[in-house]
Amino acid sequence: MEGMNNDEITTLQRGVYPPSFCRWRLLLAVMAVTQVSVLLMGVGTLQGFSLVWLGVISLYAQILALVTAMSVCISRAWLGRLSARGAWLGSWLVAIVVALAFSYSAGIIGTVLGAGPGRQDFGMFVLQSVLAVALVSLALFRYLFVRVQWRAQLLAQSEARVQALQARIRPHFLFNSLNTIASLIPEDPVNAERAIEDLADLFRGSMRRADSLISLSEELKLAEKYLQMEQRRLGERLRVEWQVSELPKGASVLPLTLQPLLENAVAHGIQPRVDGGEIYVYGRSEKDNIVITICNPLAPDKYHNEGHGMALANIRERLELAFGPTSSLITHQNDEQFFAVLSLPYVENTDN
Repeated sequence: MEGMNNDEITTLQRGVYPPSFCRWRLLLAVMAVTQVSVLLMGVGTLQGFSLVWLGVISLYAQILALVTAMSVCISRAWLGRLSARGAWLGSWLVAIVVALAFSYSAGIIGTVLGAGPGRQDFGMFVLQSVLAVALVSLALFRYLFVRVQWRAQLLAQSEARVQALQARIRPHFLFNSLNTIASLIPEDPVNAERAIEDLADLFRGSMRRADSLISLSEELKLAEKYLQMEQRRLGERLRVEWQVSELPKGASVLPLTLQPLLENAVAHGIQPRVDGGEIYVYGRSEKDNIVITICNPLAPDKYHNEGHGMALANIRERLELAFGPTSSLITHQNDEQFFAVLSLPYVENTDN
């Protein structure tokens, strides 16, 4: 599935609106559907079918389709003021009206030049053109509506799962953090104050929408604050090594992408071990992607690593929705360590 940008996500949240016909990929899809329709019409024609006929009809149909699609694109600002249902109906009516105007003009010009339908067949030529556009565009809009509606449902499910994940994380993490802060107040009040500030930053970051993009530097800072809070609780049992200097800090990522992975690393790799362990966080640029690897030791055999699945599945779904097939989250483990490899396309953060 093709990735979505922030404008499309916002549009989906307001309702299932038509996609933008200003995008070249959708224009290519319109041309492909048009050509398939011409071929099907040619196959259904028992008389008069030839390569010359196919070339002329294809040229006319492609120009008509592109003019119609661009007219819908130009009308986007006006259509955006309507309700979702009104925008779909308005797009279809724009296509019909433009097809009527274009075929009428083409028929007159062609007739004057001696290459058109002529006076006798003029009305039928216009009627066939308008009916063809009406039927093909109706089928195309129906397909696009189902596709966009499906993606809107994915967005809603992803948002709900992130909220469920946050609701599951917050009580336990808040309880542990408050206990840690309470124990620090009499012995190390300065560290306790820093812990309160880190906790506030973490919860402020967790309140972001699941579909918004933030800078990679901000996500890394939140991840560091999370591990700092856990280090205050676990002490020397938790050791962290960061190697992220090669990452482009101006890249955009989804919020709460690293924190669930680090939470898994702490909960399933460090906490069950008496002597704790070390978490490694590596980051690098790889062509047009950024790759972040999180490595943690495995828990003893008597512990089961239940809980990895929900967070990992949630992150994968959000990545698919935001970036499409250009992103991935791959996990692997050997006899001693568990690896989570996060790969994201480099998207420049526009807020900086």
